[in-house]
Amino acid sequence: MSCRNPAADAPQRSSMTLRSPGPTPNYSEVDVLTWIFDDQASRYDGGKPLYINGANPEQKVSRDQLRILTRKIGHGLRELAGVKPGDVVLCAAQNHFHYPAIVFGIICAGAIFTGSGPAYTKFELMDLLKDCGARVIFASAMTLPVVSECAEELAIPKTHVFLIDGARDGYQGLEDLLAYEGQDWPRLSTYQEAVSTTAALVYSSGTTGLPKGCELTHWQLVSHETSLLPSDRQLVAKPRNYGRKYVEPISLGFPPFHRAFGLQIFIFATSRLGQLTYIVEAPTFTDILDSIQKHRITHIYILPSIAVLLMKSPQVKDYDLSSIIQIACSGAPLGTEVALAVEKIVDPDGSKNVRLCQAWGMSELGVATNFDIGDCDEETQRLSVGQLLAGVEAKIVDEDGNEIKQGEPGEIWLKAPFLFKGYWKNPKATADAFTSEGWLKTGDIGKVDHRGMFFIVDRKKEMIKIQGSQVAPAELEATLLLNPDVLDAAVIGVTSNEYGGEQPKAFIVRSNTDVTAASIHTWINERLASFKHLTGGIKFVKSNPKNATGKILRSSLRAQLPKLIAQ
Repeated sequence: MSCRNPAADAPQRSSMTLRSPGPTPNYSEVDVLTWIFDDQASRYDGGKPLYINGANPEQKVSRDQLRILTRKIGHGLRELAGVKPGDVVLCAAQNHFHYPAIVFGIICAGAIFTGSGPAYTKFELMDLLKDCGARVIFASAMTLPVVSECAEELAIPKTHVFLIDGARDGYQGLEDLLAYEGQDWPRLSTYQEAVSTTAALVYSSGTTGLPKGCELTHWQLVSHETSLLPSDRQLVAKPRNYGRKYVEPISLGFPPFHRAFGLQIFIFATSRLGQLTYIVEAPTFTDILDSIQKHRITHIYILPSIAVLLMKSPQVKDYDLSSIIQIACSGAPLGTEVALAVEKIVDPDGSKNVRLCQAWGMSELGVATNFDIGDCDEETQRLSVGQLLAGVEAKIVDEDGNEIKQGEPGEIWLKAPFLFKGYWKNPKATADAFTSEGWLKTGDIGKVDHRGMFFIVDRKKEMIKIQGSQVAPAELEATLLLNPDVLDAAVIGVTSNEYGGEQPKAFIVRSNTDVTAASIHTWINERLASFKHLTGGIKFVKSNPKNATGKILRSSLRAQLPKLIAQ
C-alpha cells in the first residue's frame, strides 16, 4: 500500500504561517473502503459490535458484517437501479442503524453519496435533487411522503427508491438490495486516482448564500481521518485524562449523519477506529438523555444547542449521566459559563475531572482544530477550539488579506492536504473560495494565542459594525443564554437610522413567559460595554432558525425580519 507525505515536498512557508504542532502523517493512496476494511494498520477485532441500534440493542453490526452489507448493497445498486461510477445517490433519511452500510454501499457501487435530513421540506429536497442530479434515493417511512412527491415531479421511477426500514406502498426495501451476492468495490491504488475520484457530496450549512455541495474525494476522506485519528489514539498511547483509568469509549450517534461532522466522525472515523457507537434515530433531547443513561455512554459529541439544554433543562436532573467522561462540542462558539455548567451537570463533585473540549471545522475541510483526548483549555476556561490538526496550516488576515499580529482577530485562511475538491458543478464559487496562492478563505473570524490555541469569534459576514467597532453576535448570544429566563437567543445587526451603521437586535425564546424586554436589557447592560447593548431592540419568538448542526441561520432571520416585526 503506497503512502504520501505532502509535508516532505511542501515549499517553505513565510514565518507568519501557523502550523500544527504535530507531524504530518503518511497518507495511504487508496480508496476509503480499502482503508477502512483491508488496511492492516487498523488493528481491532472485526467481529466485535461496532454499531448498535439504540432503540433495539439486539440489532448489532460488526466491521466484518458491515463489509458484507457494503458489498451486497453495492452490487444490488448496480443490478436493481443501474447505478454507474460517478452517479450520485441520495440518502434522504434520519440516522439509522443501517446508515453506515448505505453510505459504504453507495461508494462500493462506484457512486457518490449525498444526504438530506428528515426535516427537509419538498422545496428544500427539490433544490438539492436538482443540484446534485441524484436519480436513485434511499428514504424511510418518515421521509417517504416528501421523497415520493419529489421523485414523481422529477420522473424518478419507483424502482429507484429504496426504503431503509423495509418495503412498503409498492417501494422496494433495503432487503431487496441485500438479496444480491457481495461484489467488490472499485479499487484505487494511486494518488491521482484517489485525489480525483469523488466519494461523498456534503452540503455546506448555507449561512452565507444557498447551500453548496462540497466534493470530498477518497484522498480527502482518508487523509483527513488519518490526521484526525491520532488524537483519538491518545486514549491508548497516552491516557493522560487527569489520572483516570482508561475506559473503552462508548459513543452516541445522534448528530445528523448526512452532515460533514456526523459523516466523518460517526461513519468514516468510527468504522476505522472501531469505537462502539449506539445509533439514535432523529432523537429528541429526552431520547438523548435516556440513551446516555441506558447505554452508559462515555464519550459524547454535542452541538451548542445541546450544551445549552444540558445547562438549562429541568429534565436533566431526572437522568443518570455519570457514565460520561469526555465531552466534545462543535458547530458554533460556546461560552465559558455554558461549558463549565455542562461539566458540572455530568460531574457534580468534580471527582471524574470531566472536561469539555471545543473543536472547529467546516464542510470544505473537516475538523481543522481540536484537542488530543485528555487535553483541554484550562487557561481560558474552555474558550479555545484547540490547535491545528496534523497537516493543517493557517494564517489570520485583515480585510485586505494582510497577516495580522498574534492575538488579534481576523479571518482564518487554511491549507491542508485534505481540502475539498471544490463545489459541485460550481466553478465560480470554488474559485471565489480560494486565494491565488491556494489558501481556503474560511469566512470565520478568529485569533490565536501564544500556545497556538485558536479561538473562534464569529462568521465574517455576521459581524455587526457599531460606532467603528466590530461586535460578534455570538458574544451577545452567549451572554443572553446565561440568563435563566432565556431558553435560546439569536442576534443580528439591523440598520440604524439615527446613527448610521448597525445596531444589535435580539430574537429570544423565553423559558419564563413573564420575562420582559426591560429585564433582558438590564441583564445585558450590566454585563457588556454600552456599544454592545441591544439598541436594535428585542423580539420574543417561538424558535430561531438553525441548520442541522445547530448553527443559527442569521441570513434567514434577516429575510424574515419584516414579518417578525409585524407580528
